[in-house]
This record gives sequence, structure tokens and C-alpha cells, in this order.
Amino acid sequence: MSSQKLPEKLPEASKPPREEETTSKHQPAPASPKEEDPKARLPSGDRIFASPIAKKIALERGIPLAKVKGTGPEGRIIREDVEKYSPSSVATSAIASTAPVPEYTDIPVSNMRRVIGSRLTQSKQEVPHYYLTVDIHMDKMLKLREVFNKTLTDKGAKLSVNDFIVKAAACALADVPEANSAWLGEIIRQ
Repeated sequence: MSSQKLPEKLPEASKPPREEETTSKHQPAPASPKEEDPKARLPSGDRIFASPIAKKIALERGIPLAKVKGTGPEGRIIREDVEKYSPSSVATSAIASTAPVPEYTDIPVSNMRRVIGSRLTQSKQEVPHYYLTVDIHMDKMLKLREVFNKTLTDKGAKLSVNDFIVKAAACALADVPEANSAWLGEIIRQ
């Protein structure tokens, strides 16, 4: 190993910026006394501080977190804020007409199902496994795709093979709703 001495002083260009320089560049201008609450209005692109449960409830109910006023520490949005939020009637009707409420059933997990779920997870993580592939002849589907794409040329749209696969998967899940379920620990949501 060579024993080279490092320079005692760094050149001006390589010195880290002083604290005053970094804070003055990134801090917003102080609020004028006429404004109500600086935390009530959020400039676009700013981070929204919310608890994880508040984010989850807002996502399930389709509530935009930017419109919820936080009452938690330092203006953080908490569960109660999201639960008490009521949008205007115009926004409610727009949300209701565009996004249907998902229908699902929660099935409580028995002890046997809980053990089966943990064993399946364990086997996927610890036991070696392999994947199989299958060749599928999709000649009829490709011909159907050609026909559809010819009719869609005037609209500028084009169907891909993936579009047909997604549609087939959606139809299969509608026919067998048990396959479209999620393990949520204490319940199975179908």
C-alpha cells in the first residue's frame, strides 16, 4: 500500500455547500399573513403526508388525498380525515358514473386454510421448482385479429395479440370467480 498524504484543505469547487446555501435554495417563500393555512393548500408535485391506513382507505373509496385536509401531527392525513371526507355532489356523481364499486366477498380463514396458506408460501420459497411452457396454435385468433384490424384502420386503432390474451383471461376469471381471489392473511377476498 502506498502511503500518500491527502490534502488538508479541499479546493473551493469540491467543498460541500454551506448549510445556509442549501436551505435558502430549497425553502419556499414565507407565507403572507393574509393566507389561511400553508398546509391547507398544496402546490402540485409536493408530497402528501398520510398514514398507510389512510392511503389504503382513500384508494379503496376513490378519494383524492390532495383534497383531504389533514388533522394529524404537522398536517398529516389520518384515518379519521379520510373517513370524514365528503366530496361535493358534482364530484360524487362523476365518480359514481365512471368507476363502479367493486363487488367482493370476504371469506374468513379457518385454521386449516391458514396452515395451507403458510405451507404453500413456504414451499414456494424453500422447495426447488420449475416452470413448464406450452406451444399454442393461435391461427384462428390471428385471422380474427386481421379482420378486426382491417375494420379499425379508419379509427387509427390496432389490436395486438396481447389484447386477445387479456380478454380471454378476463372472461375466464368471470366464469370462475374463485380463481380471482386474494389471500389477505385473515380473510380471502373473492
